[in-house]
Amino acid sequence: MISIPDYSYEAGAALTPWQCLLRGLPRAYAILFFSPSRRLGWMLLCISLLTPEIGLSGVAGVLLAGGLAMALGFDRSAVRNGFILFNPLLVCLTLGLMNRAYQFPPPLFLALWLAAVLGGLFLSIAMQKWMGQQFSLSPQSIPATILAYALTFLAVSIAGHALPPLREMNPWLDLYMLPQFARSFFETFGAMMFQPRVLPGILVFLALASVSPLAALTAVCSFATGVGTLMLLGYPVDPDNVVWCGFNFLLCGIALGTAYFAPSRKSLALAMGGTFLVALVAVALSGPLRQFGLPASALPYNLVVLTLVFALRQRREAAGLHPSPAPGMLPETAGRFVVLDAHRFPHLNVPALSLPLKEECIITQGVDGKTTHRAPWNWALDFEISRNGRRWIALGHELEDYHIFDKTVLAPCDGTVVAAVSHVHDNAPGSNNPADNWGNYVVIYNEAGYHVLLGHLRQGTLLVFNGQRLYCGQPIARCGNSGRSPIPHLHMQVQDAPYPGGATRPFCLRHYVETDEAAATQRYTTSGVPAEGARLTWPVPLPALHQLFSDWLPGEYRYRTTTEDGRNREETILVDFDEMGRFRLRSLRYSAQLTAFISNQVFYTTDYDGVGESVLAHFAVALARVPCIADPGAEWSDFASPVPFHRGFFRGVHGLADPFIGAGLLEYRYGLEAGDQGYVVHSRLKSPKDTHRPSHTPQRLHASLIPRFGVGHLEVRLWNDTTMSIELIDPPVRKALRKNSEPSLEAASNFAATAASLIS
Repeated sequence: MISIPDYSYEAGAALTPWQCLLRGLPRAYAILFFSPSRRLGWMLLCISLLTPEIGLSGVAGVLLAGGLAMALGFDRSAVRNGFILFNPLLVCLTLGLMNRAYQFPPPLFLALWLAAVLGGLFLSIAMQKWMGQQFSLSPQSIPATILAYALTFLAVSIAGHALPPLREMNPWLDLYMLPQFARSFFETFGAMMFQPRVLPGILVFLALASVSPLAALTAVCSFATGVGTLMLLGYPVDPDNVVWCGFNFLLCGIALGTAYFAPSRKSLALAMGGTFLVALVAVALSGPLRQFGLPASALPYNLVVLTLVFALRQRREAAGLHPSPAPGMLPETAGRFVVLDAHRFPHLNVPALSLPLKEECIITQGVDGKTTHRAPWNWALDFEISRNGRRWIALGHELEDYHIFDKTVLAPCDGTVVAAVSHVHDNAPGSNNPADNWGNYVVIYNEAGYHVLLGHLRQGTLLVFNGQRLYCGQPIARCGNSGRSPIPHLHMQVQDAPYPGGATRPFCLRHYVETDEAAATQRYTTSGVPAEGARLTWPVPLPALHQLFSDWLPGEYRYRTTTEDGRNREETILVDFDEMGRFRLRSLRYSAQLTAFISNQVFYTTDYDGVGESVLAHFAVALARVPCIADPGAEWSDFASPVPFHRGFFRGVHGLADPFIGAGLLEYRYGLEAGDQGYVVHSRLKSPKDTHRPSHTPQRLHASLIPRFGVGHLEVRLWNDTTMSIELIDPPVRKALRKNSEPSLEAASNFAATAASLIS
């Protein structure tokens, strides 16, 4: 299965071996459904104890395997997250089920049980290392399947073939009054916990649905697909003909539909297609395995899922089938994040280049341009400089008449020069040189695996040479009119080949300001593909704002939220950093968390997971994207998910339906201005008033940012026209002063006064 980190574990917290085991025990059960939920794990553990001799064998096996792993010095995090305990659990449960048929003597059973624990632990660790290095894949339950087959051969060698015990129909456990399809479905769920009966299966299904309705829905669809395939092959729909391989259908559906890939219509189709293959493989393997007295077990699921996942990782584009953002993330959360990020960061998987000119420029021919930007060279941009609506002065008979001629060309990315030509003469205006199509050019190789060509440079102005390492923004030449260029301009394209003329590939420009002269506005864009006629320029950096975000202190921040009717509540936010250096904000009042980071002079908030009542939900909207730029009047836009602002039943409905029907995202417009102590970020919802939105959706927000403490004050106007005020009332500096008695009283008073003035 997938190794799922224990996100509830605090870095630096010292846990005893017994505490590690108590964390890992339920997670070993929950990993069966690719879930990080310990609540689900405890429920599954209790269900397994409905047959005590099977359930206790599994619980004891997990505890012994975990204790042995820690005693031998293995990473305790692998015990805490239950990953290396999962296969020992399955083997011990399998042995408990075999014992019902063989009735091993206690000493023999104990010996086999110890072998199951040791084999499950060491084979799981060894295969995880090998498959991780060779294929970057988890071995799933292959170790448990191999050991289950080995135990079967061992049992046959010792006691011969044993018939499974006759199962007496129990109206309470089997509910035989249900239709055959329903009985097959629930008995298959029960078989997931080695309890192939209807009532345990109902309990397992309800436990899964209570934690992740999306996973339960995907399991239902996959099971129906698998049973339909068996019917096509001539198998009747009754428990005896379905349960033996039906749990493979459930595992395949959950793995492909919600675990490896974020929930979507395409992931659901993949899950159903994979289940179709699993059914065929199960039937194909059943004949040969029967010759050795072996069941299909989970072998069909492992073969199909690992093959599909490995094959799909060879793609160059996601094509609507997105990998899950993080291992073990709840499917509802993963689906929401993927839909939101696809709108917020549409160019995340394509090369991003900076403007190659320092002055304001205009795109005179864009992607798929009608003049020369045709396939396979359609992904290209032509730049010129326009002043007062004109690209040249006088009549344009001389090269010097053109504003772009002889302007410095900058490297649009980091990289290495792999090709450079500087000897081609410049054409007179109106002339062409098709023999040297690209004229003087530079080709830069970026380590991300693409090449950038800059063409039509001025003869003899190259400042770089082959093999030279470049940084983004470094001068490389001057713009000319060489090659197939009737008037001076700069041609830029991204290609796979290191030589000029290679087929182009999609790319975007990053971090620029576009001027709309008609509307007299400036729009900042983090990444985009400008259209023909767009006027672009580099944004003016604002180091003070970047420093404000960089200096945000870790610690506990207490905020007071006051509504217009006078009610208020307080909420403590813990700010620290994760292993990647990103800000991590967590609410100690609500189950809510938010991630923030700074990249390329832009502050982002991402991955908000929680309810709309938390102040973090409003932080996620107010600070979704804040560029550290000083361009007056520049605006930008971003998106937020409405799901956190729904309440109760409707939040669950949207979490279940949005990955398949699309989410109605919230689009906000942003602006920045200087404040009394720092800066103020304004945001407003870009949506007509009659559009259906949750009543608690933020409509307008004004976030006051102050040095060292981030958000000092936040004014929010909701969709129902009520207002609320969020005020920082206790920053971590004050807590430190209260706890620290060593500094002098005068120094402490001065420090406290300074902090108070910053948040007043």
